Amino acid sequence: MRRALADQTPLLRRAIELDAACLARIRVDAETAAVFARLPFGVLVARTVSGGAVTASDRTMLARELLDWLEGDRVDEPAARDADWRGGLPPATGWRRVDSVPDTVVRELVRTGAAALRDAADRAGVPGAEPRAEVADALLDSVVLTVTADGAPDRAGADPATADRAEVTLRSLSALTRMGFLARGSAAHVDVSGRWTRVVAAYGTVFAERPGLGLGLLGH
Repeated sequence: MRRALADQTPLLRRAIELDAACLARIRVDAETAAVFARLPFGVLVARTVSGGAVTASDRTMLARELLDWLEGDRVDEPAARDADWRGGLPPATGWRRVDSVPDTVVRELVRTGAAALRDAADRAGVPGAEPRAEVADALLDSVVLTVTADGAPDRAGADPATADRAEVTLRSLSALTRMGFLARGSAAHVDVSGRWTRVVAAYGTVFAERPGLGLGLLGH
């Protein structure tokens, strides 16, 4: 399994930088190896690489222990922490591509959102600080991108489970850039499956679940 997960170190490093106690959910089969991590601001991220292992595995480990093991700083495989993982995982199949967005558009939306967060802190009388938690959450949960498949009607209030339309929050796009998933000159692809939306980039994926349906990863 160590060989199958060798290319997962960039995701683990960035997740640990954001949360030293971050958990990593590992799913390995004969063809692929995937690592999921939930960031401290409530976003589920993942990276899937080709080349799996003979023995399938689904387990949770402490991300920093997994990274140390992959980099050879520890000999023993980390202990499983399956009971510590909260919530489910998005579906492996059934995704529909809604649209693709240039990376320049995504970066501009994130910059605009970051400016709004700074302005919120300034209005609270604390220039350069973080805005109040409830203000930050409201801004991060705001929909900053709505995509519609070519030829599909952009119907407000349409059921995302059946419509070729998806709404993406600032929280998801911020995670995409902070994790380094979005390559320069590339595009972010927006897919939907049931109650889930995902934003797929060159080096990883951000998942969001519609609030009120199961585990809400956007109100998180």
